[in-house]
Amino acid sequence: MNTHIRKSFIAAALSLSTIAALTACTSTSTDTVASDCQPQYTFPTIKDGVLNIAGPDYPPLFTYQRGDIDGVDGDILRQFAAESCLNTTVNLLPTAGVIEAVKGGQSDIAAGGWYPTSERAEFVNQTTAVYDDPGVIVGKDPSGLVTDYAGKTIGMNQGMLWIPDFQRWAGDDLKLYASVDALFQDLLTGRIDVAVMASNESATRLATAPSDAGLSAVRMEETDTIPTTKTPSVTNFPHTKDNQQMTDALNAFIMKIRDNGDLSAILEENNINPDFANPQTS
Repeated sequence: MNTHIRKSFIAAALSLSTIAALTACTSTSTDTVASDCQPQYTFPTIKDGVLNIAGPDYPPLFTYQRGDIDGVDGDILRQFAAESCLNTTVNLLPTAGVIEAVKGGQSDIAAGGWYPTSERAEFVNQTTAVYDDPGVIVGKDPSGLVTDYAGKTIGMNQGMLWIPDFQRWAGDDLKLYASVDALFQDLLTGRIDVAVMASNESATRLATAPSDAGLSAVRMEETDTIPTTKTPSVTNFPHTKDNQQMTDALNAFIMKIRDNGDLSAILEENNINPDFANPQTS
C-alpha cells in the first residue's frame, strides 16, 4: 500500500473512532412533527425528518437535559426545526468534538456560540452572523489589555477564535481546556491567572461564583499582538459542508427572527443583552 494512502487511511480511521466515542452521548428529543406539518424551510439532513444538533454543555448558549434543548442556540434551533417540520436529536459533546462531529457527518449543525472562521469554512458551511458575543478577560481586577499578562498563565476553552494568536504570543503560558467547567475551576483555585472567555458564558459563570472569589470580567481590547481581537466576535451556526439549501434556510430564518424581535426576546430570556441581536460585523 502507498505510504501516503496508508497514513491517510489510518488517520481517517482514528478520526472516525474518536468521533464515535465522543458521540456516545446521543439522545433523541421528544419532539413530534404533526402529519400535516407544512415546512417553511426545506433542505437535506443526514437522516430524513431529523435535525441532528451537536453541542457542548455551555450555558447560557446551549444545554440539553432530560430531552429538553435550552439556551440561546437551543431555543433558536428548536424553533427552526419546528418550522422545518423536523424532529431533533442531540449529540452532547466536549467542545473539541463538536465541529468534528459536523465535519465527519455525524451531526447536521453545531450549537454553542461558534465564531465564524476561515479555517472552519474549509470543512463546514457557516451562516450569517447571529448575535454578538465579545471576548472578555476574567480575573481579579482584570485588565482588558492582553499584553498586561505577558508571562502569566492564561486559560482558554478549546475552539475559541483567538487560540492560534495566543499560542504564537504566549506559548506555554497558554493553557487550553476541554470544558468551561474545568477552565473556571482552575481560575477559582488560582491555577491560572486569568481566563479569556466569551462574554455571554463569563456572565453565567460569574453569577454562580462564590461571593468571595473576587472575580470580574472586562472586555478584551483590540491589539496588534492578537490580530483576532480586531475580528468581530459574532456567532454563527456551522453546518454540513456544501449544503447550500441548509445555509439559505438558516440565513432566512435568522433574518426573520431578527426582524420580528424573536431573537432579542430569546437573548433577554437567557439573561443576555437583547441589543446583541444586532451584531457588529465590521
